[in-house]
Amino acid sequence: MRTPLAAAGLVALGVLLMANPLFLPVAVGEPDPAYTHTVQPVGEGSVAGIESPASDEVGESNTSDAVVAYDDLDPAARAAFDRARDAPEGGFGVEAPDERVDSLSYPTDPTLGDGLLIVERDGERYEFWTRTVEREPGAVVAQRVVLQPVAFLVGFLTIVAGAAVGLRGRLGAE
Repeated sequence: MRTPLAAAGLVALGVLLMANPLFLPVAVGEPDPAYTHTVQPVGEGSVAGIESPASDEVGESNTSDAVVAYDDLDPAARAAFDRARDAPEGGFGVEAPDERVDSLSYPTDPTLGDGLLIVERDGERYEFWTRTVEREPGAVVAQRVVLQPVAFLVGFLTIVAGAAVGLRGRLGAE
């Protein structure tokens, strides 16, 4: 009688451990935002799902209204644009809200005119992206990277152990 109960207990514990993504991670803090600035040349095709303003075939439509001359940018925005364009990765990020440029918006989901500007400088057009990236607290990341995979593996091994105990009890009874 104890063997089937032990096997069922091990299988139940294993299932609970394998289902850990349903109850982990527990939110342990507010998201930690970062503010990114990215610059890249406008390519052929589309910018954020909109026909590229770099194309002369577009004509003077509403996308041409989204093009901002480099000299028309606020001095702080020009400095951020230059820093992002000159960065080896094509951009940079800041941590503190007071390090953001006041004249730029930082949405979590940029759209043309709100977090995405087409900047024309020296005859070239660039996409200038500014956005807020919400990063999860370190404890949540640790839970997802370490705790969840380990709990899943231990749960799988516990189910295997429960099956082995159940089979051993069944085979020993015969």
